[in-house]
Amino acid sequence: MEDVRSLLTAYVTEDEPPIGLSGDAVLSAARASRRRHLLTGAAALAVVLLALVLTVVVLPHRGQVADVPCPTASDTREALTDRLSCVVGRAIRALVSPDARITRLTIPGETPPSDPFHLIADPAGDAPRDALFHLGVRVTDAQGSGSVYVLMLPGGFGGPACGEAGEVSCRTERTPQGELWRSTLRSGEVLTHRVSRAGPGVMVQFWSNNSGVLERSGVRLPGQRPDPTLTEAQVRQLALTPGLDF
Repeated sequence: MEDVRSLLTAYVTEDEPPIGLSGDAVLSAARASRRRHLLTGAAALAVVLLALVLTVVVLPHRGQVADVPCPTASDTREALTDRLSCVVGRAIRALVSPDARITRLTIPGETPPSDPFHLIADPAGDAPRDALFHLGVRVTDAQGSGSVYVLMLPGGFGGPACGEAGEVSCRTERTPQGELWRSTLRSGEVLTHRVSRAGPGVMVQFWSNNSGVLERSGVRLPGQRPDPTLTEAQVRQLALTPGLDF
């Protein structure tokens, strides 16, 4: 995904209330966390994980697993990550084609997890919720490849202000779960639907585009399907998914 500095900058304004997270702390922890992810990608482990990925990702992703409840524990960061990952994965799988192939978007040299929806938790404090949770997945179906991303962090962040470069549409909406910022953006061949939700103590953002290439700051992506993987209404539905709380 985009570097963490870009992600944070998109959501912070001068008068945001304190949330117990600092940009420097998140960035430092994110770098350390990512280095740990890369160092664990030893050859033997990569072979095992590749076999798991082929089994979990390439095979149809709906079935008996949908009948198993998501975990409920949030007392440790690992437990919170597992719970949020399950909720996010269920929500996205329910919206894409049953025969779609879902793979994890990774940086060069990173070994993808066996579950493409297992969130990365870049810590910024000792409490389980003091982290930036994020991931990106590539969804390939009969129309081509596109992507779905999620970013979650605690605190009083709002959504991106309207008036961005390439903006096609932008509006806000009040809901019982919090205020929504809904935007559609175009950059070259790539069209993106993005919805942010500021709820009590948490900011959640989902976005989907029509390119299966990892988003990186300053890199122009190729369009690989006519429209984003998910419609704007579906991205809005993801932002309002129950259970995305800390």
